[in-house]
Amino acid sequence: MNPISTPLPSLFFITDPERTPHPEDVAAHLPTGCGIIYRHFGDSHAPQRARLLKRLSLERGLTLLIGEDLALALEVGADGLHLREASLGLAPDLHARHPHLHLTAACHSLDSLRHLGDDSGLSAVFVSPIFQSRSASAQGVGAIGVKGIRRFTEISALPVYGLGGITCDTIASLRDCGLSGIGAVDAFNLID
Repeated sequence: MNPISTPLPSLFFITDPERTPHPEDVAAHLPTGCGIIYRHFGDSHAPQRARLLKRLSLERGLTLLIGEDLALALEVGADGLHLREASLGLAPDLHARHPHLHLTAACHSLDSLRHLGDDSGLSAVFVSPIFQSRSASAQGVGAIGVKGIRRFTEISALPVYGLGGITCDTIASLRDCGLSGIGAVDAFNLID
């Protein structure tokens, strides 16, 4: 089946080598229909871990996107590729060369969202940080907040996913904001 013909999940586990050093442990517990964005940030074990995540994805009915590494995404047969905001300009060409892949991207500002053309090739954008977050990319950045995320969803022609500081305590405030789904890192903690 062509991955692009299936919609993206509404819930994504987003990995981080520091905060989730063994993402396969979390992936093994995700319910069917969830997604994983594997961001390896140069981890030397990335190919092995990506292959393991792909196997778990197949076994558990998960969608696997690889962060910012097209070669690895193609090597393991991932369902798609997730881009940093700085790589938004690459999306149209990537989509033209690899139309079978879902392409998603980080989007941290309304200006970035407004500059996306109709031919962006993206399946969705991940807007962050909605709430205060421990993510390195959120340090020194003001939280968008609930009103802010509504502005993104109102002007976006693409599905918008929320990210950053989303927990059991904050998720209820996102009801009726127009989000297509959410992504989280710290919300996926396994208790020993």
